[in-house]
Amino acid sequence: MNDRRPPETGKEADLSVEKILSGALMKSPPEFHFRERLRNAVMREWRAALSESRPARSAMRRWWIGIAAAAGLAAVTLAALLSIPVGESALFGSIARLNDGGIELRSGWFRYHTLQVGDVLRVGERLTVHGSALVTLSGGGTLRIGAGSNLYIAKATELSFERGLIYLDMPPGLTPSNPLRVATVAGIVEHLGTQYEVMSDARAVRIRVREGRVRFSGTSGVVDAAAGTELLTMPDAPISRQGIPTYGRDWLWTTALAPDYDIEGRSLMGFLQWASRELGRPLDFADTHSRDVAGRTILHGSVRGQEPLDALGNVLATTTLTYELRGATIWVHSAR
Repeated sequence: MNDRRPPETGKEADLSVEKILSGALMKSPPEFHFRERLRNAVMREWRAALSESRPARSAMRRWWIGIAAAAGLAAVTLAALLSIPVGESALFGSIARLNDGGIELRSGWFRYHTLQVGDVLRVGERLTVHGSALVTLSGGGTLRIGAGSNLYIAKATELSFERGLIYLDMPPGLTPSNPLRVATVAGIVEHLGTQYEVMSDARAVRIRVREGRVRFSGTSGVVDAAAGTELLTMPDAPISRQGIPTYGRDWLWTTALAPDYDIEGRSLMGFLQWASRELGRPLDFADTHSRDVAGRTILHGSVRGQEPLDALGNVLATTTLTYELRGATIWVHSAR
């Protein structure tokens, strides 16, 4: 049997051609396939580019995260430094008076503030004194600081004095186990029950002893100085010595910073002895009667805020006694 069909002719041939054409027209037009291939190609390229950029974007993200972490760590460290309580260090003293300016305190790397009366001073603090100040020391006695002074509290018993003018007063009977030492560019000053002044700059150190004795240890040796003595020393130079008065114009700045004396319920004799020390003048009485009156008179009231010489006149004006300045001496006698 033969399956071969005879060729189509006439109407059959026309129908066959029409069927073929209809089938061809039902397929997607060539531009549709072109657009599909183009879109697919673009998508492949975009995915490839995106895949390649991920490591760079990840690195950039890690970089920014690192910066943020470093900034956060810095902020936390700074906050920790600023929040460390100053109270953890040893107490040195407290501000009792400020005249004509303030004290700028620096503690640690970043902590700066201006001190007020009543504020405490601690080891590790650096002071810039713009006016003048009276400091009550935790171990007893007082420290008076002149305007323009720079100091560093190295220890509870050691002060590093860089520049300016200071005055240390350790009252009689006060004998601390560890006396305060003052370190200067030329050497160390130690008090031996004393009132003394130190002036320092980059070139020289001057020490003036008003009461008691001091010991100075420098490159040229150890020197003791008694009341009424001035020492002048420079680094790597001999120490010069001369006598000085313990009263007068050169000491006025110390009397302006004298601590207040509470006279209420205390004897006139005690007050006169306080004024004598603050003025650097010995006390004397005209006769036995004047001395007895000073010993038995009890005072009342207040001289708070008054300088010693003013307080002396005001207090004696309420008694039967008066005074004169005779040379270096405060001479007390009866008013009648």
